[in-house]
Amino acid sequence: MHDFDRPLFKRLAKNDTGAARGKQAGVVIPISLDPFFPTLATPSAVNPAPSIRLNAVLFDGTSQVGLVNTRYQYQSWGGTRLEPRLTDNLGPIRGIAARDDFLVIERSLTDPLFYRLTLHRAGTPGYAAMLAAAGARRWGAVDARDTPVKETEILNSEQDQETRELSPLELFDNDAALTETRVMRIARSKAFSKRVLPIYDFRCAVCGTGHAGEKVWEAEAAHIVPRGVKGADDARNGLALCRSHHWAFDQGLFGVLPDRKITVHPSAAADVRNAHLVAFDGQKLREPNNPALRPDAEALAWHLGNVVNS
Repeated sequence: MHDFDRPLFKRLAKNDTGAARGKQAGVVIPISLDPFFPTLATPSAVNPAPSIRLNAVLFDGTSQVGLVNTRYQYQSWGGTRLEPRLTDNLGPIRGIAARDDFLVIERSLTDPLFYRLTLHRAGTPGYAAMLAAAGARRWGAVDARDTPVKETEILNSEQDQETRELSPLELFDNDAALTETRVMRIARSKAFSKRVLPIYDFRCAVCGTGHAGEKVWEAEAAHIVPRGVKGADDARNGLALCRSHHWAFDQGLFGVLPDRKITVHPSAAADVRNAHLVAFDGQKLREPNNPALRPDAEALAWHLGNVVNS
């Protein structure tokens, strides 16, 4: 299941549709929308048209018409001009699209390589709603005041976090509630995951499991001191956990003792439904591959006292 970021739109040109002639293929992505897509490599003589594979669910209005693997790439025009495009396997919507139809583009908040592409054709309720939202604009955020997160914003948040991690840990981010916008909050959350998961090899610090696909993984970045109480976005305030153990950790079913051993709360241990969790009681927490970013003892103690034993 996917939750999606705020939608973008493009009012299609003839060459974006199946009526395009010659070698033109796919949907042109205007430069102003490019920051909301994965960053492509810089073109070179060896790789003049870099690309990234994406997965997309395709809709014609409210009807799903495809689940495809597509491509986001640069198309070169005589080696002098690069144009970002979505190409490959978009026939189910391009084939029925006409000039000036609307394509709504939404990016998954949980999988950066998954998109929802919805075609709104002239004469449909969705088209009328988009026409009212877009006005004279040909592309942009559906709500110009509420844009999705840019790749650069995630990168900036990641760099900010990396810089903070060079200093002694400040366990609480007391300015968060006063300064964070929705975009900033999402960017920081994504950056937190990008900083935490790799140092655990995308595996759970409790059970060691790590189901993974192509550039996607089950493991999640968990705050030790929750973000809801202004816990810092810092790898030292984080753990990689599978979804099951992430939920159990957040609910206080288990914590970590000062000797880095897992402790299951007695009431949780007494419930036969938690037998799988009880099996890890007394075992050592799996540590990250970077000792400088291992879970902070103060953070673990806070979680034990305020979540597990509260």
